[in-house]
Amino acid sequence: MTNHKVSCLAILVYTLCMGTSGCAQRAPLFLGTKMPYTQPGDKITSPPPGFSAVFINYVGRHGARFLTKAGSDITALQVLQYAGELGVLTAKGKRLKVMTEQFIAIEKGNYENITQLGAGEQEEIGERMSHNYQSVFKGKGLDVIMTHKVRTQQSADAFLKSFNQYPGQKNKNILPDSMDYALRFYDLSPGYERFKGSASIQTRIDSLAKDRRTDRVARDICSRLFTPAFCKKMMAGIDIPIGSKKVTIDAILFSEYLYDLYGVQFSVPLELEKSGTATGGVDFGIAFSRDDLAWLSFRNEAEDFLEKGAGLDTLGIQVRVAVPLLMDFLSTTASIADGSQKKDAILRFTHAEAISPFATLLGLRIASVPNTSIYHFQEKWQAENIIPLSANIQWIVYSNGKEYLLKVLLNERESALPLPTDMYPFYHWEAVREYYVKKMATLKVSGGEDMRRYLSGLE
Repeated sequence: MTNHKVSCLAILVYTLCMGTSGCAQRAPLFLGTKMPYTQPGDKITSPPPGFSAVFINYVGRHGARFLTKAGSDITALQVLQYAGELGVLTAKGKRLKVMTEQFIAIEKGNYENITQLGAGEQEEIGERMSHNYQSVFKGKGLDVIMTHKVRTQQSADAFLKSFNQYPGQKNKNILPDSMDYALRFYDLSPGYERFKGSASIQTRIDSLAKDRRTDRVARDICSRLFTPAFCKKMMAGIDIPIGSKKVTIDAILFSEYLYDLYGVQFSVPLELEKSGTATGGVDFGIAFSRDDLAWLSFRNEAEDFLEKGAGLDTLGIQVRVAVPLLMDFLSTTASIADGSQKKDAILRFTHAEAISPFATLLGLRIASVPNTSIYHFQEKWQAENIIPLSANIQWIVYSNGKEYLLKVLLNERESALPLPTDMYPFYHWEAVREYYVKKMATLKVSGGEDMRRYLSGLE
């Protein structure tokens, strides 16, 4: 745990002293879904007298990670190397080229993996769970379900380090991608894939790409790194040799690639230290102004909002696609309440594409305000508060031996459900179940459906 706490300190120092803030004050990071997980400081509400926690239903995103594949890093370096050969790099451009080389050296062999920070995030979430809800873990067994992606499996392993002394069985299960309807539902729905490419979504995304601020940000970034003449060529697009091919890269695409690297750098502070590179030695922030980062982040989050957030309609297909996960939570919680299943917890490890629509389907306020204007969605919806790295949703089930209560946590913070209760943040389980069964009925889901067939027919 010590390494993780050191890494959090490194992130704080990095935030204070990054090139975009000049060490004067802490500035927003503009990281969106690449925001490292923040430990909650909220007080935990004690349950009503006679009740104790008896079961936890959990789903979480993987921890902080490296890039998922080589691409933006390699191409950005190729552009910088090409410019270096032409002698058109500014002093800042030369520094950025060296940083990119150092960064790629750290990434080599680690694509898709979680970082040491990501492992620490997961371990600490598991530690807080085992400490805060000790009455749950009696040894009846843990079901651990992961997607086929290595980062979710690594996250599960890190999470379970806090359960090394757990007396019961830990049943691990990795479902084939084609059968993983509860955790990778977004990949199993042809209708959802069509939705992402639909005119209603792409028109809005394209409007941001064509916004004059996109050109301005790209030009500003290039002006810091290249000579004026080369910057002008970059705005028009240049052919860069990558391997045996030539690829056309323009200033907008280049700025987006650099923003990718900027975001991931906050996930690798310990790897930077281990490599001998000081934490402040790799700072892609030198290429950006605060306004540049704000706009690039806005564009990224807009796409997330439309494709896996509240979007234009909180019952749109981008939310309804999460029905299999909600049905899984409902059925497994019901099986605990009726005594047909004996488990201490079900722990699922997945991706942001699952957590965000699930939060909206549940009706959690922070995730459930739609907006038809793509320019105003951030007034109510911020990716870093809903789906940061290691994001999670927990259903904590309590019992007094006769009745069951439910508390819902989003990123370990007690959250309100869209139904009344006389004991917030606790809800009567039967009222919760009835509410969501009725909501599913409005979507023509009764609970007995084959969820794979449901996803196949979703429109």
